[in-house]
Amino acid sequence: MKNIDNIDKTSTKYKQYLIKKGALVKIIIFMAMLVFGTFVSLMIPLRPSESVTEKRKLSSFPQFSMESFLDGTYFSGVDTWFSDTFPGRDGFITCNERMTGLYGIRKNLIHGEVIKGDEIPDADIDENEFDYIENIVSERMTESQDSDKEINYSYDNSVIVNPDEIGNDVEPDTIGTNASAKTGESLGSVYVLGDSAYDYYSFSNSISDEYVAIVNNMAQVLKGKATVYDMIIPTAIDITLDDATRNSINSSNQRKAILYMYSKMNRNVGKCYIYELMRSHRNEYIYFRTDHHWTALGAYYAYTAFMAQLGKNAYSLDSFKEHDMGTFVGSYYTQTRVTSLSNHPDTLYAYEPFSTNALKMINNENDFVDYNIITDVSKWNKTSKYSTFIGGDNAYTEINNPDVTDGSSVLVIKESFGNAMIPFLVENFENVYVVDYRYFNGTITELVDNKGIENVVFVNNISITSTRDRIDELKTISK
Repeated sequence: MKNIDNIDKTSTKYKQYLIKKGALVKIIIFMAMLVFGTFVSLMIPLRPSESVTEKRKLSSFPQFSMESFLDGTYFSGVDTWFSDTFPGRDGFITCNERMTGLYGIRKNLIHGEVIKGDEIPDADIDENEFDYIENIVSERMTESQDSDKEINYSYDNSVIVNPDEIGNDVEPDTIGTNASAKTGESLGSVYVLGDSAYDYYSFSNSISDEYVAIVNNMAQVLKGKATVYDMIIPTAIDITLDDATRNSINSSNQRKAILYMYSKMNRNVGKCYIYELMRSHRNEYIYFRTDHHWTALGAYYAYTAFMAQLGKNAYSLDSFKEHDMGTFVGSYYTQTRVTSLSNHPDTLYAYEPFSTNALKMINNENDFVDYNIITDVSKWNKTSKYSTFIGGDNAYTEINNPDVTDGSSVLVIKESFGNAMIPFLVENFENVYVVDYRYFNGTITELVDNKGIENVVFVNNISITSTRDRIDELKTISK
C-alpha cells in the first residue's frame, strides 16, 4: 500500500484501505472534539451562574471539607456543578427541544401527578348577591361615572353549607355548547393544548378553610382601623379554555370553590367576586398562553371591579400609557419545555400610570431603593418580562401619587398575580402599599397602624388558597 496510485481502485485491498482511512479520520475528529470539549468545559469564566430559560441559579462549586471528601458528597457536588453549569447549557437544551419537536405529534401523556381535589361543599349563594358588579366599567374606553349607590359587598352569612360531590364541570356558554373536547397533554400539573397551557386546580377543603380563617381574622383585628377585602382570581383553565375540553379533564370547579370560600367569610369582609366578569371577557387576551399569570388587560378588568366595590371611578384603559414589551415566554414553557409554546410566544403589554411611574421598594438585599412602576423590559430575555410590573416580586413596595391628596390608601397583600393590577390602583389612591407575603418580614397590623392605611385587600389566584406553603406564609404576617 506504499504506492496507492498503482493499486486497482476496484480491488478489495483498495476498498479496505478506504475503510481504514475513513475510520482513522473519524477517530481523529472524535478525539479533537473530545479535547476541545474538555478544554472549553474547564474554562471557569465560560460557565454560567444562572439559567435564563429556567429562571434559576445554577449549582455552585462545592466547598472542600475533609468530611465531605471522605463521605463522597464533595465529588457528587463537583459532578452536579460540572453538568449543571456546562458552557452553552441553555443553547444545548433548546437545540434538544427543537430536535425532539421534530418527532411529530405525541399522544396524551401525564408527566408527574395531577392531584384530585376534595369535594367542594355546596354554598347556597349566587353572583347576584354581589350587587356592586352592576357598577363595573363595561366598556374599556369609557370612563365610569360617579355612583351614589351604597356598595353592599356582603350577604347573609347564615346560609347552610351542605357537602356535595366534587364538581369539575364549568357551566358552558350558550354558544358552542356542542363543541367536542380537544386533545392535549398533561405535563406535571400543566395541561398543554397546542400553543397554550393551563394549570390544573385541585380544591383542598381544609387549606381553603384556613385561608378563609386568615381573612376573617384580619377583618376582626383591623375592625375600626381598616376595611378588609378579598379577591380570589380564577385561572385560565376555567376562563379561556373551551368548555368542552375543560369539562373533559379533572380540575376542580373554580366558580364553586370561590363561592364556597366567600360563603364562609364574615359579613365585614368585602368579597370582590370577579369570576363571571372574567368569563364575560374570555374571548379577549386576558391570560397568557405560555405563562400562568393574567395579562395586564385581565388585571385591568379586576381593577374596575374593585373600584366599583369601593364606589370609586375606574379610569379608562386609554388613560394609561401602553407599552409593547415584545414577545414573552413564561412559566409554562420553562416548566414543560414544550416547543409549541416557545414557537408561539405571548406578547406582553404594560400600562403606565399617567400621574407617576415612581415607587420605593425593599430589594433582595433588603435595601430601600427607588424603582419604576412599569419598567421597559423590551430588551430583556423573553422569559423574564413579567418583571415589568412593579419590579417583580419584592417584599415591600410603596407608591405615592402626587396628584391625589385626599389621604386615601390601600394595602395590597399579594403573590405575583397582584403585580399587574398595582399600576391601575395608583391613580385612585394617594398611597398604595404592597406586601408580598412570601418575603415580607413584618405584620399587617403593624403596617396598617404605622401608615394609617384605610383599605386592605388580599389578591390571590385561586391555586394559592389550596397551597400549604403559601397559606403558612400568609399566616406568618397576618397578625
